[in-house]
Amino acid sequence: MFRYIALSVFLLFLAILLFRTFVIFTPDKAIFEPCSSTSDNHSLHFDQQRLQAFQTLLQFQTISYSEDRQNVEEMKKCRDFIKKHYHGLLKRYPNFVQLHSIAEYSLLFSIQGKNSSLKPFLLSAHMDVVPAGNVERWKHPPFSGYADEEFIFARGTLDDKGNVFTMMEAVQEYLNVYGQPFRTFYVALTHDEEIGVAGASGVSRYLSEQPFGRDGQFEFVLDEGTVIMEEAFPTLNNPLALIAVAEKGFLSAEYRVNVAPGHSSMPVTPTAIGILARAIDKVESTPQPSRFGQGPEMSLLLTVTPYLSFPLRLVMSNMWLFGPVVQWVLTLKPGTNALQRSTTAITLINGGEKDNVLPTSASATINHRLHTADSCRRVLETNRAIINDDRVTARIKTCSEPSPVSPFGKDVYAYRVLEQTIRQTFEQSRQPIIVVPGLMLGATDSRSYTNLSKNLYRFSPFIYRHDDLNRLHGDNERIRHKDMQRGLNFYFHLIVNNQLENLPLPKFKSEF
Repeated sequence: MFRYIALSVFLLFLAILLFRTFVIFTPDKAIFEPCSSTSDNHSLHFDQQRLQAFQTLLQFQTISYSEDRQNVEEMKKCRDFIKKHYHGLLKRYPNFVQLHSIAEYSLLFSIQGKNSSLKPFLLSAHMDVVPAGNVERWKHPPFSGYADEEFIFARGTLDDKGNVFTMMEAVQEYLNVYGQPFRTFYVALTHDEEIGVAGASGVSRYLSEQPFGRDGQFEFVLDEGTVIMEEAFPTLNNPLALIAVAEKGFLSAEYRVNVAPGHSSMPVTPTAIGILARAIDKVESTPQPSRFGQGPEMSLLLTVTPYLSFPLRLVMSNMWLFGPVVQWVLTLKPGTNALQRSTTAITLINGGEKDNVLPTSASATINHRLHTADSCRRVLETNRAIINDDRVTARIKTCSEPSPVSPFGKDVYAYRVLEQTIRQTFEQSRQPIIVVPGLMLGATDSRSYTNLSKNLYRFSPFIYRHDDLNRLHGDNERIRHKDMQRGLNFYFHLIVNNQLENLPLPKFKSEF
């Protein structure tokens, strides 16, 4: 009798696992027709004329070194080039296209729609770039814009002039094809994203005085962000598009020890350096608590689940049982570990004055990137408990709290349009693209736009291979011609698709 009961329980348990694996978690369906070059579904091409214009944009050395040091003359040239290159928009459509100068070097294009009752949206990108580093390590000069048959090489191709150019070309194409849109939208091109927020803050202040901006009712804001990854997950052959629905916070804290002076011939132990060394070793070797399941990382994993192979699909479909195992697996790689917790990095250390003098003080800076379920105060309290030594004092140098998690899912209009436009642009018949909510590990201009909308998304419409990740802010930054073409079409169709007030359920052609 007991054997039959045990067998029944086991079969029921197995049935639950399999039901969740193959019934509950199933792939989603597309609602827009794929982007093509047919007459009824417009497609843009990254032709020679566009390539030459993009190369010119890349040749401006718009380098941001620090908060008080920027290549201003090159930024002026870049700004003036964009104004001149897209001046035709202001000339042809003066009744509904305007250009505003923000914080002297940033630009804000305003495209007024016919229907003032529709909530506007904002597209944002930045013109400044980080320094190129040692140019001897570059295959081609970092500001030459050199192009071969597959790539364009230059600092800023990925971050973020690729977005600047494809965004503006898409706006120009849309207006030339359709004229005035139904829904108002704005395009912000900022000048100091890499070092500050003057450009984005100025844009935010201006838009907060416009309709729907006063009460934070913009339909959505889309800024640079996460990308499309290939070979991103074990057993997953599909490309994975991540829409960052939140942004990690940033905390830099200085930890300091002060003691009485002394001579090295009669040392008192531990010294200030010794006390500090023990403290930072404890912090570095003790990870911040896992916040697995408290942020967008859980939704990311569950959205991927239907596309995984068995038995990994069974594991991911049943987090109620295998959650602790998945959490442990995430800790094995820095990239995945960063999704589930606040990270810790010792970035600066200082102490001592002379070889034979005991140091009276020592200090170290610890940098944390905060998970959305954490806060500056919470991480500092955790560190204090880990160090457990009142001789070590903490001082906050910089604190930027994590962003709110933006709404996502099938029932959120803004996220749904963005998700479906990605599928429309990038999906292949034999290899459907998977679109998932994700977490932005770095900081973007979007942190300045929280007053405009609760729907803040961070996404760059480019496909990355694993070796591309190191090129971002690294050597030999480059972008594929194919990615530029897909970027053009992504932004074009995003503008087209957002002229709708509601999304119909069945698949339909997206052009009017």
